Order: sequence, then structure tokens, then C-alpha cells
Amino acid sequence: MASRVKATGPLLTLWRWIRRRRRLQGIKQVASMNDLPNRLDGRIFVVGTGKPKWAVLECPCRCGERIDVNLMTSRRPHWTIAVSAKGATLAPSLWMPAEKCGSHFFVRNNHILWVQ
Repeated sequence: MASRVKATGPLLTLWRWIRRRRRLQGIKQVASMNDLPNRLDGRIFVVGTGKPKWAVLECPCRCGERIDVNLMTSRRPHWTIAVSAKGATLAPSLWMPAEKCGSHFFVRNNHILWVQ
């Protein structure tokens, strides 16, 4: 029986770097959170008709975590989204807690810019 080897240190860092997404696949608008699919498949979903309320995406490190980004200015913290022909831009950066995967990145025109 083969045993699994747990990667640590530089090997783990290299593996995470290789698996990271560099770009989101596209943008899709849905009316409510209930309309989100089970699999987000590397897309960013903008939730809400008229003024968007949420942006939802899966963590680009491919850890499987779903990120719900609040776009409502009446709640804190909140982010802003700009959608153009080039893609979506979220500001400020997104950060996952260390207990999850610890990813920290920006989304600019559907490109993922990783914070080192």
C-alpha cells in the first residue's frame, strides 16, 4: 500500500505556485445568491440586479474555498467592482485567513495578481 507524502517547505510553496490561477474565466451576472451554481469553474459571479450586492468567486489558489465579496456600501468591510470589456476589477485586495489557505491577491481585469 502506497503512503501519501505531505509536502512541506519549498516543495509545498512550489506546488501552490504551479496550481494558482492566473486569470478568471469570465464574468456572469445572476439575480440572487440562490442562482449561483455549485461549481464556479474559475468565473466571477456578480450577484444582484441593478446595483450589484456581491461578487462571488472561488479562491484562485484552487483550495476549493468560495469567496463572497460584499459590494454593498452600507456594510463594512466592502469592496468596489468595475466591469469593462477587459474584465472585472475588485478593490481592494482579497485575503484568505491563514487557517484556510492564506492566499492574498488582487483581481485586475480578470487577471489575478498575487501578493508575495
